Amino acid sequence: MLRSSSSKFMGQRLFSTARFLQAAKPAPKGKTQGFSKKTSSASSYSSAKRITPGSLYKNWTNTTHTAQLQQTAVPLPLPIFSFENISKTLNKVVSFSNKQYKSLHHLGSFKKSQFNELFQKPVSLVREDATNSFLKNLISHPIKKFIITGEPGVGKTVLLSQVHAFAVDSKQIIINISYPDLFLNGRNDFSYDEDLKLYIQPMFLKTLIRKILKANDPLLLKSIELSQDYKFSNVNPKNASIKPFVTLNKEKNTVFDLLSVMTHSHNRGKLMQAIINELAIQSKVPIMFTIDNFSKFLTTSFSAYRNTQNKQVYSLDLQMGKLIMDIISGETNFANRESSTILAISGVDRTNKTLPVALGKIPADPYVTRYHYEPKFVELLQKGKVTEFEVPKLNKQEVNELIEYYKASNVLLSKDATEKNWDNLIDEKYFLSGNGNPRELLKSLVLSHR
Repeated sequence: MLRSSSSKFMGQRLFSTARFLQAAKPAPKGKTQGFSKKTSSASSYSSAKRITPGSLYKNWTNTTHTAQLQQTAVPLPLPIFSFENISKTLNKVVSFSNKQYKSLHHLGSFKKSQFNELFQKPVSLVREDATNSFLKNLISHPIKKFIITGEPGVGKTVLLSQVHAFAVDSKQIIINISYPDLFLNGRNDFSYDEDLKLYIQPMFLKTLIRKILKANDPLLLKSIELSQDYKFSNVNPKNASIKPFVTLNKEKNTVFDLLSVMTHSHNRGKLMQAIINELAIQSKVPIMFTIDNFSKFLTTSFSAYRNTQNKQVYSLDLQMGKLIMDIISGETNFANRESSTILAISGVDRTNKTLPVALGKIPADPYVTRYHYEPKFVELLQKGKVTEFEVPKLNKQEVNELIEYYKASNVLLSKDATEKNWDNLIDEKYFLSGNGNPRELLKSLVLSHR
């Protein structure tokens, strides 16, 4: 009995000792201990990769977009885009005037994925079935509300930039929203405005207001007198200490003054609403309201923002969302009859049934979720009587014109230009581009080294 109990006692001691030996050492005094965390030291920080101005720390798209590669491009004389003389530039590659370039850069008309770094300045092809046809419809159509559609890479954003250039020459005020995702993705500050009963996004509005101010002709903005008095708190660092409020008077100040107001963030929603109201009520100057990547908004019923109940904020409860759909539906109507609303979808965004139902292409399905179909958006689009304009693919003549320009710009590989019959080269590139897709055509030239 003594031997068995003794062995049992020794077994317990060995087991206890083993647990003690396997236990982790206690953390040093004054330091916290976490699970699976490596202790940091000065050496780990010093060995971290340093980002210097000359290092390649961006992804490929951002690097090519910001590396000033266009400075090494071949300069070529090109005709200037003008709708008045469009008959002389049909099916030709054109550039824009300095005035157009300045406005289009501020508007965000040129995108990163357009390979603009291959040329000194962004260029475009004036097309009979796209540029000329759309601008004629825009001028003659009684309801100037269009949505530009087409397959990915076919040139919807390029057409929209040509429309912006037309608006600059026509002395119109342009309001452009390049990426609706910027006010839907939850990355901006936001707050609820009790007066507007909407969620405002002060920093996004600040950027948009500045874009409107910088992209448009100051003389046009100064020609529109205010229809009522306004008073905003002043945060201008030059005179805020002696002038706490900015007062704008009816028929004395202009829309230019309204756009130049520097106010507190909680007042920026009211400032944006005042700007839209003043532009809508005046009839002197046409207003062109455009949105690129509009498909992102159509497929996002609920934004990434959350309210105090931790529920996603409905897109129309955002001030920007409601402002957009009010203009599209006609709830906010611009008094000048030449004013227009132009939307463009993007192949980057996902698709759902909202737009096809709104355009009458497919019947409505009441049983699908709001992720696949948003009935309120359909109702507002149909109320505004938005017309579709589908951008067609390039024909062989247009492909030939583009490749000739690429050859002159040294974009075309020398072996393609010298070793192949020209007609065979056109047929080959037309086939590789998916029978006339402009983006795929350029990719087949610059991303194919065999």
